[in-house]
Amino acid sequence: MVEIKVQASDSASAMEEVEKRLGSDALIVSTTKVDGKIEIVATNDEPSKYQKPSDPLILDSEYRISNFSDILGGQIEKTNKKNFKSSDMGQRTLFDESIQSIKSEIKKLEDLSYRDQQTQQDSEKKAVPDLFMFAGISKNLVDLLSKDSSENNVENMAKTIAKKLVNGQCPHFETSDVILIIGAPFSGKSVFSKKLVDLMQKREEVKECKLLDSDNDKGILNKVNSWAANIGGNEKQPERMVIAELRDAANVERALLAINKYNPKLKVSIINVCEVGKSYQWLKGNFAKRALENEYLAITKLDLCDLSLAEISAFIELDHKCMFFSGIETETDGLFFAQVDKVKSHLIQTIENEEDL
Repeated sequence: MVEIKVQASDSASAMEEVEKRLGSDALIVSTTKVDGKIEIVATNDEPSKYQKPSDPLILDSEYRISNFSDILGGQIEKTNKKNFKSSDMGQRTLFDESIQSIKSEIKKLEDLSYRDQQTQQDSEKKAVPDLFMFAGISKNLVDLLSKDSSENNVENMAKTIAKKLVNGQCPHFETSDVILIIGAPFSGKSVFSKKLVDLMQKREEVKECKLLDSDNDKGILNKVNSWAANIGGNEKQPERMVIAELRDAANVERALLAINKYNPKLKVSIINVCEVGKSYQWLKGNFAKRALENEYLAITKLDLCDLSLAEISAFIELDHKCMFFSGIETETDGLFFAQVDKVKSHLIQTIENEEDL
């Protein structure tokens, strides 16, 4: 067997020379650099002749434990100890970020739940005005009432509307000396006037109630003036009362001036009569807005049809206060003081009837 030594300028050239001389199975014994050249010692002898005996592997005392799993566990523990600070801080930061993310998501869910509840409450609140609008109450009146947060159910809104329409007890009217009746032609004011006389005569505090009548307003005004001048000078006599029907509402001012001239202590009330069955548009366009504090509304011919919610809207928007409801053509029956509870019940019943359709 042969051992050769080859020198060349680089490893590739040296290896080529070795293969030429010993073949591709040559064993490289050593490779060194001598005087700037690569020197390879090679042989075609048995490899075992060149293997040096090695010392047995001796483990350090820290590795002398029972089995491999213990060795692996010990190595992992050492690694964890070395990286404890950086690893623990990283895990801690990740944990904190996760907690904050969860809290943020919970907060979003709570906000969403709250908004859903508010939306549901707003929808329920909005549904009540919608019911009244569907039944005939005007949007103007609904918008006005919706500003009050207490109007959150049908009963509350119905009661509020009834209170806005009904005048209620009125000391001024109850102690009036003169009641002037006005209204459009065919509104039923003549029948109403006779009904009112009958109603007042039944009251204990009124000893005498007269209906002044004439073919025209001039004659009525003369009778009113004469009565005012002759009931006792400037002394008020509340047990005596007169009711006068004026065909032209423009004469109310003349009547008030004349009464004040003859007896300034006399109390005067005005009742504006309107028959039921008018549209919202007609009332808003033709029925005058209440001009005086002592002016009250009487709604007549209720035996012919019910008072609509559209009419109620128009009367309220025109600032009228209803004192009387009148029905039945007889002169001694069918006249009632307006009551909040009655109007409220009428409103609720109308709403329920519309819902059943």
